Amino acid sequence: MPFFLGIVGRSDTGKTTLILKLLPELEKRGYRVGVAKNCPHGFDFDREGKDSWKFYQGGASGVLLTSPCQVAFLKKKENKEEGILDFLSLVFHNFDLVLIEGFREESKIKKIELLRKGVSERPDNSLKNVVAFVSDLEIEVNKPVFKPEQIYEIADFMERLMEKSQDYQVEIIVNGERLPLNFFVKKMIGNLAFAVVDPLKREDEKEAEEIIIKVKRLN
Repeated sequence: MPFFLGIVGRSDTGKTTLILKLLPELEKRGYRVGVAKNCPHGFDFDREGKDSWKFYQGGASGVLLTSPCQVAFLKKKENKEEGILDFLSLVFHNFDLVLIEGFREESKIKKIELLRKGVSERPDNSLKNVVAFVSDLEIEVNKPVFKPEQIYEIADFMERLMEKSQDYQVEIIVNGERLPLNFFVKKMIGNLAFAVVDPLKREDEKEAEEIIIKVKRLN
């Protein structure tokens, strides 16, 4: 499952701009990043009269559009209270990180709150699970505060959050020295190791908790 991180704040605080600046930095570090955006006033997915529009208006609970280069899926919510995390986990199951613009009410999602001079200058105390702030003015809080232009530092902070969320620890030691590994590499190696080992164990064996692989050059 990917790591979900909310980017929240009032309108015109720079949420979309921040995400657009973070995407190339995170991609450069090897992460596969998805973006989800909450549209409280609704949105237009397809043009009226198209076959897919007719399917959706005709009662289909979900409509999938696919082309050689793109896939799009529209699903009707069963009710307004239906949670979004399960659906996001399904859609982005093979991603490393999903940046979520909005969804302020989702208390399970860790959030970075954006503040901006003249727009929103005080933290919103109603928000749950805020782990940091991005602000162009000085604020006194007991959590990390970044300037909007500190993209590299914000990406570093995100990596540390993802690191803490890992289900397992991965180490590589070469000639007695431990190699530094980022979250992406650790996740890739860990998933690969468990995928290789799990089919090999007997049915009566307990689930693998630790895997040690030793590789030594013979010539």
